[in-house]
Parts: sequence; C-alpha cells; structure tokens
Amino acid sequence: MRSSRARSASVLAAAVACLWGCGYALVGTGRGILPENVKTVYVASFVNETARVGLEQRLTESVLRELSARSRLKPVSDKDKADSELTATLASYQVDPVRFDGAGRVVEYQISVVAKVKLVERASDKALFEEGGFLYRQPYVIGATSASYLDVENGAVEALARPFARSLVSTLLEGF
Repeated sequence: MRSSRARSASVLAAAVACLWGCGYALVGTGRGILPENVKTVYVASFVNETARVGLEQRLTESVLRELSARSRLKPVSDKDKADSELTATLASYQVDPVRFDGAGRVVEYQISVVAKVKLVERASDKALFEEGGFLYRQPYVIGATSASYLDVENGAVEALARPFARSLVSTLLEGF
C-alpha cells in the first residue's frame, strides 16, 4: 500500500515536471517573435495595388489603432525614432457573393484581402517578419437597406478593417 502511494506520488511529480517545462505559455503576453529591444514601430502607409480606392488608408489606420491598444509594440510617427518599421502592400481585395435569398439577391459576401507584409528591425535591417501572402477573409452579411453595390463595398471595407488589423497585429506580436 505504501509503495503504491509512493509510486503515485512519483508519477504525479514527473507529470507536473513535464508540464512545467513543456513550453506552455499564456497567449497574449506579446513575447512572440520580437526581440526585447524592439519596442517601437513606424507604420508606413500601406501601398494599395487593388482597385478599391481608400482601402490602404482604412487598413493602415486600423493597424495603428490596434497597435496603440496593445502595450508590446508602440507606434511612433517619426520613422527615425522607431526600433522597427512595418510596411505592407495590399495585393488583392475581393468581395464575393456566397449566399442568396429566395429572390436571388445576395445576402452574404466573403471579403478577402491579401497583403505583402514586412516588419524590419531598423538598427540591423533584419526582417523580423515577412509574409508575401498574408491572407485575411471573413463573411459579410449585408443589411436589407443596402441600395447599391457601392454601399456593399463601403460596408465591407469597414467590416474588414478592424478584424484584419487584429489578426495582423496578433501575428506580429505572438508569431501566429
């Protein structure tokens, strides 16, 4: 009986030791892929290679807001005072119909953006993150009052901006 308890205690201690050192960490701590000395970022206005006018402004603004809301990487407006620089080129933007009502009208779209993204440490000119095809997509359900395709496009950009920024910043800070 005593050896059974000792064996159980040994197994429990070994399991705790394995779990302690197996690499589990809290998500959201912001340690990810960034070196400790990189604390500030200059976000260059995104380059827009798509046909959607103003997309680069809205997404750049949303990324700046998302970075400001987090404490790990502070955005700065002066490139010379930044530890790193984030650049992005919006390569494609699509709004595709995916669901229709009984009358054949579109009630849901799939919006997607593909961006070429690069985060560089300015002191060494070393790429900290580089993705030539950063893809973000999400569904966009339209309201019954959308009068034209232009309304759908404007609403889609607004619906896409914040989640795109959240996804990109999480990828930069957390490495996934």
